[in-house]
Amino acid sequence: MEGTEREMNLNGRLVLRIVMLLSLVTLMGCGQEYKDAGEKMTRYLNEKYGEEFVIENVGGGYGTGIFSTDTIKAEAYPKHSPRHRFRAEITKDFNKVWDNYMNMIMADKFDEKMMKVSQEVFEQKDIWVKSYLNSGGLSFPTRDLNNKNMSIEDYFKAEELYGIAIDVFIKSEPDIDKEREAEKVDQLVAKIVELQEFKNGAIDVYYLKPSSFERVSTDFFTVKVPIDYYRQKEVSYAHTFAEISDAKKEYTVKEILSHFDRGSKNS
Repeated sequence: MEGTEREMNLNGRLVLRIVMLLSLVTLMGCGQEYKDAGEKMTRYLNEKYGEEFVIENVGGGYGTGIFSTDTIKAEAYPKHSPRHRFRAEITKDFNKVWDNYMNMIMADKFDEKMMKVSQEVFEQKDIWVKSYLNSGGLSFPTRDLNNKNMSIEDYFKAEELYGIAIDVFIKSEPDIDKEREAEKVDQLVAKIVELQEFKNGAIDVYYLKPSSFERVSTDFFTVKVPIDYYRQKEVSYAHTFAEISDAKKEYTVKEILSHFDRGSKNS
């Protein structure tokens, strides 16, 4: 029963992440419609952002989309950076295209900010951060936002964000003072809440083995499901999590402490 409850807890906590880390199941399209849709989305993105994009998996299913079956979905990425994969969607009359590239661009900027904050809170330099911005459900950022050079502060003013997921990776040793670390995680969550930009959030902290930490900035983008991979005992010494709900901290320090190693995977 205890194992079942833990899995239910973990599954519930992953709901926000599943939205942000949508697995783009390939339902490869056939026929001229999908070809035309791909070409239209490519032209749109190239013009909107002033760079070249690649469109893949046109017709791939990752949910119902904005207009349910009235849209064609795809996976896209800038030609110069395949790791920056994002969702795109076009109405079947080809009149409107949506994408979440701006959320990805701004998440990179937010990572830099959160890395500095995390280094201060955890009092060490060997930290790497990856975050995901969520506009809400399966929706997208405002269509006319395309200034990649805007500050994250200006972006947060222009785009009302529903939530965020933040993964914090710390180079660690086996002898972790979990009580002290739980207090630090709580401090980090408090700083995120102070930003007053996110109604909801999921914060995961991984205490990686040194060899895993050295590769995290590259391995993260190649492993199939990062949240599962970095919970493996062969990869990290420990893991805990916290949440933000309705712009407030969801857990106490004691609860964050109790989360250590919950849901860890043996392999």
